[in-house]
Amino acid sequence: MPRVWQEDNLFPAIKDPRGHATDRMAPGGWLAKLDPEGKKWELMGAGFRNTFDFAFNDAGDIFGYDSDMEWDFGLPWYKPTRICHVTSGAEFGWRTAASNWSPAYADCLPAVLNMGQGSPTGVFNALNARFPQKYQKAIYAFDWSFGIMYAVHLQPQGASYKATAEEFISGSPLPLTDGVVGPDGSMYFLTGGRRLESDLYRVTYGGSESTALSKTAPVITPEHKLRTQLEQYHTGANPAAVDAAWPHLNHPDRFVRYAARIAVEHQPVSQWQARALAETDPVRLPQAMFALAHHGDKSLKPQMLKALTGIKMNGMNEEQELAVLRAIELVSTRMGLPEGPGREAVIAMLSPRYPAKTADLNRFYSRLLVSMEAPGTIDKTLTLLALKNEGGQGAVGGETVTASSDLILRNPQYGLDIARMLEKLPPAQQTYYATMLSSAKTGWTPAQRDTYFKWFANAFNYQGGRSYIGFIDKARKLALAHVPKEQFETYNKLSGADLVTKSGNDIVTDFTPKGPGRSWKVENALAVVDTGRSALNYEQGKQIYGAILCNRCHSMQGEGGDIGPDLTQLGTRFSSKDMLEAILMPDKAVSDQYASTIFTLKNGQSVLGRIVNEDKTSYTISQNPFSADQVRKVAKSTVASKKYSTVSIMLPGLINSLNPNELRDLMAYLKSGGKSDNPVYKAGSGGGK
Repeated sequence: MPRVWQEDNLFPAIKDPRGHATDRMAPGGWLAKLDPEGKKWELMGAGFRNTFDFAFNDAGDIFGYDSDMEWDFGLPWYKPTRICHVTSGAEFGWRTAASNWSPAYADCLPAVLNMGQGSPTGVFNALNARFPQKYQKAIYAFDWSFGIMYAVHLQPQGASYKATAEEFISGSPLPLTDGVVGPDGSMYFLTGGRRLESDLYRVTYGGSESTALSKTAPVITPEHKLRTQLEQYHTGANPAAVDAAWPHLNHPDRFVRYAARIAVEHQPVSQWQARALAETDPVRLPQAMFALAHHGDKSLKPQMLKALTGIKMNGMNEEQELAVLRAIELVSTRMGLPEGPGREAVIAMLSPRYPAKTADLNRFYSRLLVSMEAPGTIDKTLTLLALKNEGGQGAVGGETVTASSDLILRNPQYGLDIARMLEKLPPAQQTYYATMLSSAKTGWTPAQRDTYFKWFANAFNYQGGRSYIGFIDKARKLALAHVPKEQFETYNKLSGADLVTKSGNDIVTDFTPKGPGRSWKVENALAVVDTGRSALNYEQGKQIYGAILCNRCHSMQGEGGDIGPDLTQLGTRFSSKDMLEAILMPDKAVSDQYASTIFTLKNGQSVLGRIVNEDKTSYTISQNPFSADQVRKVAKSTVASKKYSTVSIMLPGLINSLNPNELRDLMAYLKSGGKSDNPVYKAGSGGGK
């Protein structure tokens, strides 16, 4: 991989508001090849968020399982966990926070498969397993958070692969860490991590298919062979490289084009600069400009822009059009935004084509035109901002193997966070436009500013990942910096300044437990509750009850959710110890009435949900405890078996944010059944008896 990486993004470079990875710049995570003595290092690929493990398939290709940044969920730069084919010199585009590249950037490589939310751990092959051949050739990828082991089945496609993922093993909980095929041909894997109990499992095959070790040679496509031939020029200067690689810069296969460009970039720029500037092929030219932007002198900017603006984009497909736009952006980030005639030529080329037909194209056009202060761009972008479903949610990465809603009930600790987000998921494409407009300095009318800043106040009503509110507030403040000083307070208030805390990272709430919290156990919690206190606070108990989300699932005095037991009579039926055990260890006893059902499907997948209805042909299930009206139907014809889950929907340790006095007030409120005149509040009654 050539050492040419930079951030290379005209999108506002907003860092994570909670401080995550703010000092981590390109190229992010990387993979190196080294000799046994550790003296010779070769950088194979980079641009990972956190690829924890990787494996080779039978053709010798490398596959890694890259992590997502869960705090960014719901934001337009969020990328799900994904399986990446790490070819020579690969760049997968991780950049910190809002600078994260999209797979639509033609100078990086896309994932083979988008998996979904999770926490990747072990990755390995099973080439020596006594399994049917299909499973010998699979790559196994572990998700720690939601307890799913995927068998990733690869099918050669051009110079890379397409893939499907099968749920090979799953459990709730099953915190998978790593695995290996043993000398007996069985699979062995471990669970544990983060202070969890560790277990070792053995997996064998008991069916009738042959488990003889596969002797089938790997399928090597002509494109795969061409890619690996081009990769031989990735090791340094070679007089034959440019002539060998240049014709393939317009190859239909993205991985071949990429390998050809990296081969060119390893050669002295003097050998191919003139050829790049003279290139006229509309597909080859952007690739040549990527290389020249990386290695050429800034004085070449006018010539490069002239070449790019001479391209006729009518008749191009989306991928080709995106490559042209990305080349203009790369020249702009490396050599400075276009000026004078160059700027006029770029605007004349792009502005008539905006808005475009797809969400990815509109992201590129808005990014370039806003950055260049092109006339009319603010109005066009505000029009797109008003389209609620333009491009769907618009999140980077597209469809995933596992939908977020399917993960909620697999692990309440992480699943309830997903449930809250899905209840009011932000419109990522709108967020993209709004954030991009925050860098627009000129051309605003009062009416446009009113429309724009009102959007921010509404955006604070959505629920994304942990950093969502902070990012929105940072974009809001960036936009306010371009407002005339005398209008600042007006737009500051209009955009929702009063809705967020001083840090800008959270929404102002009526009540938050003061803490400090602790990791409560039944014994020490019971001791605190049983000490009693003369001045139990009904109002504080009620506020804590809402703050730790009890009312989202339980009803009391006819108010609240209905996916857990009614708590009105709780104090008349259960002791303090019973109540604390139910709160701290919700899995200890899960009533069939409120339990989730695990459906094992005939295709090997599993689905978790709470059955809310059933007819002759299907089960209707609810997967989100915070949005019970969002249901899914599971056809009975697809179900192999079903059973109750032993994992409670309720999150363990909900009281861990409370200090002793707050815990007493909560327990008193639960015992009172929501009634302020309950005897528990009488002076001298004791708080916990």
